[in-house]
Amino acid sequence: MSQPVSISPQEAKALAVQFGFDAAGIARPHSPALPTWVRSVLVGMQATLDEAYDYEMFIEYDGRRKWHKPIYTLLESLAFRLAEALRERGLRAMALTYEDSLALIDLKRAAVEAGLGILGKNNVVVTRRYGPRVRFGAVFVDAGWPADGKLLDYYCSSCTLCWKACPTKALGPWGFMRERCIAEFAPAPAMAVLQDQMEHHPTPHTRLQCTACLTACPIGSKLPTNFYRDVRRE
Repeated sequence: MSQPVSISPQEAKALAVQFGFDAAGIARPHSPALPTWVRSVLVGMQATLDEAYDYEMFIEYDGRRKWHKPIYTLLESLAFRLAEALRERGLRAMALTYEDSLALIDLKRAAVEAGLGILGKNNVVVTRRYGPRVRFGAVFVDAGWPADGKLLDYYCSSCTLCWKACPTKALGPWGFMRERCIAEFAPAPAMAVLQDQMEHHPTPHTRLQCTACLTACPIGSKLPTNFYRDVRRE
């Protein structure tokens, strides 16, 4: 049994920003895989304006494979701190881990339901301020907070730059074809070869998956430039 709720959804979202998320919203627990006590999902958003956030490291030694992605570590850390703070305020709370993310919740759907952005033509969440240059974390709580709701303004309407930028035509008026996406996590053998050829490899064990549909998006593109990317281009 959890203690009586002692924090409002507005206070919870403000707390999320205080701990380091750039924004937060409330969504419904739409997945049947979640524990039965979960009544609301507090979704936190983090801007990823530097590509280093999305570097992935794959190191194998002693018969073991180590995998790491900085943005996932950051989001998990923020979510765990937020969950602990909510528990101190009388709620039952559980932070999302990325090992469980696909099994427990559709984060894109939750972010849209939480009013943090819209599902763009590039099949990712596009926000008003940062465009698609964002990632999401979540905390599950037992408070029956109302969902913030989807945004009424669909601001990804006439532009098709992401479609044109996709090197394998995974995006288009037909929708999204996952098997063609160079950023696919479980690629077919032929796609795995293509990924190795097209992905950026800062080190022998580090890769940056294709971000063509993200960097092509004009929404939020006028934010301060990425110093490291500008230096590398020069």
